[in-house]
Amino acid sequence: MMSLTGCQSNGTTSDGVPASAAPPAMDATATTAEGAPVDLADLVNAPAAGAQAQMRARGYSFTQQQGSITYWWNPKTTICATTVTSNGTFQTVGTATMRYCGQQ
Repeated sequence: MMSLTGCQSNGTTSDGVPASAAPPAMDATATTAEGAPVDLADLVNAPAAGAQAQMRARGYSFTQQQGSITYWWNPKTTICATTVTSNGTFQTVGTATMRYCGQQ
């Protein structure tokens, strides 16, 4: 069993995004216990520029941005991933319902 503790901000760090900033309509499909898609969990706290390149390399494409929240679609896995960026890093990675990625 693998532990991925700390994959999502809990709002306790002075430079982190509060947990209340998590994107709406979170969906638990193919996620770790902390809510990150299993193929993206290692991107939490990664510098945003490199993490965005990794998202693309892993088959995700940008769909939309709402403030600090970005939505990414992966057609192969049919996962709508969300990232919350703060201070130049991915503070949280999670999933949202498909409609946030332009899917029905």
